[in-house]
Amino acid sequence: MRRFYQMETEKKVRTVCAMLIAHRYLCKMKWVSQEGERTKDIAPEFMFCKDHEDEVRERLGFVGYDLDLDPQGNFYICAPQDDVAVRYERLDRTETLFLFGLAVTYENKRSEMGRFATVDSDMNELLSLLCVTYRAFEKEPPISEVRRSMSRFERAGIVARKRGRWSDLDVEFAILPAIAHVADRATIDAYEKRYAAALDAMGDGVMDDDAGDDDDE
Repeated sequence: MRRFYQMETEKKVRTVCAMLIAHRYLCKMKWVSQEGERTKDIAPEFMFCKDHEDEVRERLGFVGYDLDLDPQGNFYICAPQDDVAVRYERLDRTETLFLFGLAVTYENKRSEMGRFATVDSDMNELLSLLCVTYRAFEKEPPISEVRRSMSRFERAGIVARKRGRWSDLDVEFAILPAIAHVADRATIDAYEKRYAAALDAMGDGVMDDDAGDDDDE
């Protein structure tokens, strides 16, 4: 931290940009060690980025990245300009559903865990959400489709593998803040309503069939 304070402004801009490109996000709060104890404090890199946002944004733009601040002001998001196009209308059905599942997982876990920038998950949890909870897939998608979709999101800085490969069902990964930049709350809500309505319709159909059987008896 002291080293950062001692840097010249230009070097601080380069350092902050390098951190954003490497991690794809920059948190407002960070863990620091003081007298043998770990406490949270405001990150000087974040405050510098806030005070020199135009300079940082311009420098990132030169190398093909966009800079965004989350609505709560807790972290900056850095996303490649060509991958910001990872939007629902640019994705196929499998990619769209996986992105939806990642966004729901991120929102749910962040609300439970507080102001953490990243959320940990694994493929079993994601597939359970999509295949069992929402029944978005009739059956688990082929591993090749899972690998293709998740690899694309990894390149876009939306997820980061922690253990295993995308072809493993127990692969562990972190969902990064860029997910909020790609899938907004309104879109998530719209998808949740769509699948809730579909599940209700399926339930009504089952009840109707049962009622018909009772009449026959």
